[in-house]
Parts: sequence; C-alpha cells; structure tokens
Amino acid sequence: MLRRSYLSEELRRGGQPRTWYLPITEDECSGAGRLFGGTGLGAAVRALEADADRPLVWATGQFISHASPGETLVVEVDLMAEGRATTQARARGHVDGREVIAVFATLGRRDVHRSGVWVSPPDAPSPLDCPLFPSRSSSRSVSANLERRLVRGRIEAQDPAMDDGRVAMWVRVPEHLVVDPPFLAVLGDYVPWGGRDAVGGGLGGGQSLDNTLRVVDPVDTEWILVDVRVGSLVHGYAHGTVHLWSQDGHLLATASQTCQFRNPRRMEPR
Repeated sequence: MLRRSYLSEELRRGGQPRTWYLPITEDECSGAGRLFGGTGLGAAVRALEADADRPLVWATGQFISHASPGETLVVEVDLMAEGRATTQARARGHVDGREVIAVFATLGRRDVHRSGVWVSPPDAPSPLDCPLFPSRSSSRSVSANLERRLVRGRIEAQDPAMDDGRVAMWVRVPEHLVVDPPFLAVLGDYVPWGGRDAVGGGLGGGQSLDNTLRVVDPVDTEWILVDVRVGSLVHGYAHGTVHLWSQDGHLLATASQTCQFRNPRRMEPR
C-alpha cells in the first residue's frame, strides 16, 4: 500500500496563493466533537512545509476557538523571512473569519557534524503486552482511529492518581501513514490526559490551550511511545511535556502544552 503523509489528501490548496482548505469531519475532531488541537496544528504544519519547501524545525500553535464537523478550516501561510537555510513563518487558521488557531514556525535544515540526545525513554513492555487504552468516547474521533496501548496511567476512573505526573502509551502508526511532523503534532496533544491522570478523580475534561512541537528526527516505526510528563497542575492549569519515541528508543520529537481543567459538572436540582 502506498504510504502518505498525514492530512496530505484532506488538506487542499485554495484558489489564492498560500491558502489551504481543510473540510472538518469527525475524523479530525476530539471525542467532544470539536477540531482536535493537534490536527489543527498538523494542518498548519502541512501547509507551512509545502509553501516553504523546507522541513519543520518547530511550530507553536495557540488554540483560540473551536471548529466543528461540517465547517471548513482555512489556513493562510505567511513566509515572513526566508534565509539560505532557515525560513521563519506563520499560519492563521480560521472558519468564516473566526480565528481558530494561530501558528508560528521555523523551517529548514543545517548540516552540522556533531549531535546528541540527552533524554531517555521510560521502561515499557512491548506494545502487544500492554492493555488496550480505555476509550472514553464511543464516537468517531482522531483518537478512536488510532490503536493505543496503555503503558502507564489509570484504566478506571476510580484508580489512584499517577502522583509523579508520568503517563505513557504506545500508539500504532496507521499502515497508510508515514511518521512526519503533521502526524507527530497530533500525538503531542496528550498533556490533558496526563494532567487528569496525575491528580486522579475530581476533574472535568481538560482543554488544550496551545501545542508546541519541536522536531528531532522522524524515522519510520510501527509504534510510537507517547511519554507524557506533567510538571504542575495549579489553579486549574497544567503544564507538561511529551516525548515521542520510536519503538527502538529513537527520539522523534518533543512537545509541550498548557491545558485548562474545570470541576465536574453537577446536576442542579429541578
């Protein structure tokens, strides 16, 4: 089967230069029925790489408002500074003029002869030795389209908190996709899960406010280890990082996020 890049078929060029269109379906959304933040960032990254004709180094997206199935996300690219090796750029994603996501990015590649990686992956059983990740929604969504295996985290809502702020899961790369920055942007959007499991029950749903992806070295792999490390959750806001590892322990990318939480909704007496 011919492998393709994430969103390479769904995201289409518009009639104006550096303008792209993403028709939103449930497959681009979260279980809550809203555009998944990582997918919005992935669409911007796909457009930025195509228009700059350079690979992504890093991108940061701020999520401003929601978009829903049936709407079309319009992504407009602005190449602000183009050097010999590096391009500084931004992208704006909107629906009917309503701002949805704002992205800044650097793209390029330099041939430097020295390199190193100084973080290490957590110990994890092989993917098929891990239980299926508990699905919290029965609807179609980005996460429901992925095979996920829980390495570390709560299975049931009443399970104790992961009080060191560490959770992890294996995600199988769909056989028709290559491992590239737009796909890694999706997997970098899991800090809300880490924050919820870090403190246990008593929190409502988490909502991403941003997603910053820093690309290290994407390589082909059947499974990706999503290693979430939540540093703090105070006053309803959690800050955390995500390391994305290949099955053989190769660092693909790192991501960081801030997300907000609410208290669970309580039924008001009639």
